[in-house]
Amino acid sequence: MKIEYDVDLYKKIARFQVNDIVEVSNRKGIRSVIHVKNITKLSWQELQLLVSGGSDRFTKMVILYQHYSNLASFSNVIRGSQLTKKESDEVKAYIYIYQLNGFVEHHEVNRYITINGIWSLFPTIRSMNDHGNGKIVEGIQPRYFEIVCKILNISGDDGAPLKGFSPY
Repeated sequence: MKIEYDVDLYKKIARFQVNDIVEVSNRKGIRSVIHVKNITKLSWQELQLLVSGGSDRFTKMVILYQHYSNLASFSNVIRGSQLTKKESDEVKAYIYIYQLNGFVEHHEVNRYITINGIWSLFPTIRSMNDHGNGKIVEGIQPRYFEIVCKILNISGDDGAPLKGFSPY
Protein backbone atom coordinates (compact mmCIF):
# COMPACT_ATOMS: atom_id res chain seq x y z
CA MET A 1 0.00 0.00 0.00
CA LYS A 2 1.25 3.47 -0.87
CA ILE A 3 -0.32 6.76 0.13
CA GLU A 4 0.55 9.72 -2.09
CA TYR A 5 2.49 12.47 -0.34
CA ASP A 6 0.31 15.34 0.88
CA VAL A 7 2.09 18.35 2.37
CA ASP A 8 -0.93 19.39 4.46
CA LEU A 9 -1.27 15.92 5.94
CA TYR A 10 2.48 15.84 6.63
CA LYS A 11 2.19 19.15 8.53
CA LYS A 12 -0.73 17.76 10.51
CA ILE A 13 1.29 14.66 11.41
CA ALA A 14 4.29 16.83 12.35
CA ARG A 15 2.15 18.85 14.80
CA PHE A 16 0.59 15.73 16.30
CA GLN A 17 2.20 14.76 19.59
CA VAL A 18 2.36 11.17 20.84
CA ASN A 19 3.93 9.86 24.02
CA ASP A 20 4.08 6.09 23.70
CA ILE A 21 6.68 3.47 24.50
CA VAL A 22 6.89 0.35 22.33
CA GLU A 23 9.17 -2.68 22.65
CA VAL A 24 10.04 -4.17 19.26
CA SER A 25 12.26 -6.93 17.89
CA ASN A 26 14.05 -7.06 14.56
CA ARG A 27 14.28 -10.16 12.36
CA LYS A 28 17.24 -11.42 14.37
CA GLY A 29 15.24 -11.15 17.58
CA ILE A 30 17.22 -8.23 18.94
CA ARG A 31 14.91 -6.19 21.16
CA SER A 32 14.84 -2.44 21.27
CA VAL A 33 12.62 0.25 22.72
CA ILE A 34 11.12 3.09 20.71
CA HIS A 35 9.77 6.16 22.49
CA VAL A 36 7.27 7.59 20.01
CA LYS A 37 6.90 11.35 20.51
CA ASN A 38 6.76 12.92 17.06
CA ILE A 39 5.95 10.57 14.19
CA THR A 40 7.83 12.64 11.61
CA LYS A 41 11.05 12.40 13.62
CA LEU A 42 11.11 8.61 13.67
CA SER A 43 13.90 7.08 11.63
CA TRP A 44 13.21 4.78 8.69
CA GLN A 45 14.44 1.86 10.79
CA GLU A 46 12.06 2.75 13.64
CA LEU A 47 9.14 3.07 11.21
CA GLN A 48 9.98 -0.33 9.72
CA LEU A 49 10.12 -1.92 13.16
CA LEU A 50 6.85 -0.30 14.23
CA VAL A 51 4.65 -0.60 11.13
CA SER A 52 4.33 -3.66 8.94
CA GLY A 53 2.17 -1.98 6.29
CA GLY A 54 3.27 0.69 3.85
CA SER A 55 6.11 0.63 1.38
CA ASP A 56 7.50 4.11 1.96
CA ARG A 57 8.20 6.51 4.81
CA PHE A 58 5.14 8.74 4.30
CA THR A 59 2.71 5.81 4.15
CA LYS A 60 4.12 4.34 7.36
CA MET A 61 3.81 7.75 9.06
CA VAL A 62 0.17 8.08 7.95
CA ILE A 63 -0.63 4.59 9.25
CA LEU A 64 0.91 5.45 12.64
CA TYR A 65 -0.87 8.81 12.71
CA GLN A 66 -4.20 7.14 12.01
CA HIS A 67 -3.51 4.58 14.72
CA TYR A 68 -2.65 7.16 17.37
CA SER A 69 -5.33 9.66 16.43
CA ASN A 70 -7.97 6.90 16.28
CA LEU A 71 -9.03 8.05 12.82
CA ALA A 72 -9.06 4.44 11.73
CA SER A 73 -9.40 1.19 13.56
CA PHE A 74 -6.48 -1.03 12.68
CA SER A 75 -5.69 -4.27 14.38
CA ASN A 76 -2.02 -5.04 14.83
CA VAL A 77 -0.87 -1.79 13.23
CA ILE A 78 2.10 -1.60 15.55
CA ARG A 79 4.54 -4.47 15.68
CA GLY A 80 5.97 -5.27 19.04
CA SER A 81 4.31 -4.77 22.38
CA GLN A 82 3.12 -1.47 23.66
CA LEU A 83 3.33 -0.96 27.38
CA THR A 84 0.00 -0.80 29.15
CA LYS A 85 -1.18 2.69 30.06
CA LYS A 86 -0.18 2.12 33.69
CA GLU A 87 3.27 0.82 32.74
CA SER A 88 3.81 3.67 30.31
CA ASP A 89 2.65 6.33 32.79
CA GLU A 90 4.91 4.96 35.51
CA VAL A 91 7.96 4.69 33.24
CA LYS A 92 7.37 8.27 32.03
CA ALA A 93 7.04 9.51 35.62
CA TYR A 94 10.25 7.69 36.55
CA ILE A 95 12.06 9.27 33.58
CA TYR A 96 10.59 12.68 34.48
CA ILE A 97 12.11 12.44 37.98
CA TYR A 98 15.47 11.51 36.43
CA GLN A 99 15.43 14.45 34.02
CA LEU A 100 13.89 17.04 36.36
CA ASN A 101 16.54 16.47 38.99
CA GLY A 102 19.45 16.26 36.56
CA PHE A 103 20.42 12.80 37.74
CA VAL A 104 23.22 11.05 35.90
CA GLU A 105 23.01 7.61 37.46
CA HIS A 106 19.99 5.36 37.61
CA HIS A 107 20.19 4.57 41.32
CA GLU A 108 19.78 8.28 42.13
CA VAL A 109 16.14 8.07 41.04
CA ASN A 110 15.52 5.07 43.30
CA ARG A 111 17.11 6.90 46.23
CA TYR A 112 15.01 10.02 45.51
CA ILE A 113 11.80 7.98 45.35
CA THR A 114 12.70 6.16 48.60
CA ILE A 115 13.65 9.36 50.49
CA ASN A 116 10.45 11.07 49.37
CA GLY A 117 8.32 8.00 50.13
CA ILE A 118 6.68 7.91 46.71
CA TRP A 119 7.12 4.27 45.66
CA SER A 120 3.32 4.02 45.87
CA LEU A 121 3.24 6.01 42.60
CA PHE A 122 4.98 3.08 40.88
CA PRO A 123 2.96 -0.04 41.84
CA THR A 124 3.35 -1.71 38.45
CA ILE A 125 7.08 -1.29 37.81
CA ARG A 126 8.56 -1.33 41.33
CA SER A 127 10.37 -4.27 42.88
CA MET A 128 12.63 -5.29 45.71
CA ASN A 129 15.98 -5.92 44.05
CA ASP A 130 18.53 -8.38 45.42
CA HIS A 131 22.10 -7.41 44.57
CA GLY A 132 23.63 -10.22 46.63
CA ASN A 133 25.54 -10.07 49.92
CA GLY A 134 22.27 -9.34 51.72
CA LYS A 135 21.81 -6.07 49.84
CA ILE A 136 18.11 -5.76 48.95
CA VAL A 137 16.96 -2.35 47.76
CA GLU A 138 13.82 -0.77 46.37
CA GLY A 139 14.00 -0.27 42.63
CA ILE A 140 12.26 -1.15 39.39
CA GLN A 141 11.89 -4.49 37.66
CA PRO A 142 14.64 -5.42 35.15
CA ARG A 143 12.30 -5.09 32.15
CA TYR A 144 11.49 -1.47 33.01
CA PHE A 145 15.09 -0.77 33.99
CA GLU A 146 16.12 -1.81 30.48
CA ILE A 147 13.43 0.39 28.92
CA VAL A 148 14.44 3.41 31.00
CA CYS A 149 18.12 2.92 30.13
CA LYS A 150 17.34 2.69 26.41
CA ILE A 151 15.11 5.77 26.39
CA LEU A 152 17.61 7.85 28.36
CA ASN A 153 20.54 6.33 26.47
CA ILE A 154 22.35 5.45 29.69
CA SER A 155 24.04 2.32 30.91
CA GLY A 156 22.97 0.47 34.01
CA ASP A 157 25.89 2.16 35.82
CA ASP A 158 28.55 0.13 37.48
CA GLY A 159 26.50 -1.09 40.43
CA ALA A 160 26.36 -4.63 41.69
CA PRO A 161 24.63 -6.99 39.25
CA LEU A 162 21.08 -7.98 40.06
CA LYS A 163 20.78 -11.49 41.53
CA GLY A 164 16.99 -11.47 41.76
CA PHE A 165 13.92 -9.31 42.24
CA SER A 166 10.38 -9.54 43.49
CA PRO A 167 7.57 -7.18 42.52
CA TYR A 168 5.60 -5.79 45.44
